[in-house]
Amino acid sequence: MLTQKVSIKLPSLDGWRAVSIALVLVCHSCFTAGFPAWLSPILIDWLHIGTMGVLFFFVISGFLITYLLLQEQAKHGAISLKHFYLRRALRILPVYFFYLFVLGFLTRYSQPLSIWLANVTFTTNFFGAPEGTAHFWSLGVEEQFYLLWPGVLMLVLNSTKGGKALIKVLTMPLILVPILRMMSCKNWYPHDLYSLFNSASFLLNCDALAYGCLAAVLFTRHRERLQDFLGKSPMATAVSGLGLIITPAILQKLHLPTRIGVMITGSSWSVGFGLLLLQSVLWPTRGFYRVLNWKWVRHLGVLSYSIYIWQQMFCGTGETIFGVKDAWWTSFPIWLATTLLAAHASYYLLEKPLLGLRARFRES
Repeated sequence: MLTQKVSIKLPSLDGWRAVSIALVLVCHSCFTAGFPAWLSPILIDWLHIGTMGVLFFFVISGFLITYLLLQEQAKHGAISLKHFYLRRALRILPVYFFYLFVLGFLTRYSQPLSIWLANVTFTTNFFGAPEGTAHFWSLGVEEQFYLLWPGVLMLVLNSTKGGKALIKVLTMPLILVPILRMMSCKNWYPHDLYSLFNSASFLLNCDALAYGCLAAVLFTRHRERLQDFLGKSPMATAVSGLGLIITPAILQKLHLPTRIGVMITGSSWSVGFGLLLLQSVLWPTRGFYRVLNWKWVRHLGVLSYSIYIWQQMFCGTGETIFGVKDAWWTSFPIWLATTLLAAHASYYLLEKPLLGLRARFRES
């Protein structure tokens, strides 16, 4: 039973999307002409802000998808997989395939047919890709999550143990995935299974999604107890969340063995960010969380998918994609403005017209 009815539109999530895409953009700026060279090792090799930003997106996705599916179960007594996949297709596919069309037919970019097939089948995370479509590894992880989780969730909710089994199911990847990451780091796997054990594989990243799913279960089914727990000492919760996020960077400075860092970094980031996410949704007007709900910050969050799709086309790739060496529109900081222009055009001309149709499948 839901302890309290909550609305479909949750506060702070768009703001966190803005933060996540900002981390990715700053990371990718390191590879563009004009970016301060001395900053790159700090941002990429020490703080790993690009990977952190993507992982935050995974936690947000796990949280939001699970929350919406649990709301649907509570409202209608069942989850419609048909409507779920129609909503996801309308959200993901039009912009994605339009980008691939532009990249493949309207620019000078080229890549092997096998990579195009990986892009089309959302398996780039298993097989890799050159710049231009390399960023779609994370979308592959998301799509594989969409294929797997709704059906598992529906089966668990319809089982005799129901919600009691949900947390047990979600705990499994939280325990197993760090072990798999260590196996990958130590090369403790058959060489033929490299695609399953590379750093972009679903198997090595799905725990971040599981943490988001777990946060959604606690939020919807145990909200009052969650509020009591997180609300007793708000500052301590926020400091704990931030502390967990920066802990891997501190441990790296202390020369923690690589295998240990590989095991705990994703988990530490996910738990820390999960605490901040839950707190910001429950108390969106407290402290920094107010910033997440400023209009222009939320607007960037709404655009985050479009930004994610188009940014690789302008991220220092002028010669590779446009055939123009040292193209000014792919240098720092101009490439950020170019990306934002493309994202706005994509959102208002292609994505927004489909929002109403997606809403129909949510309400029916």
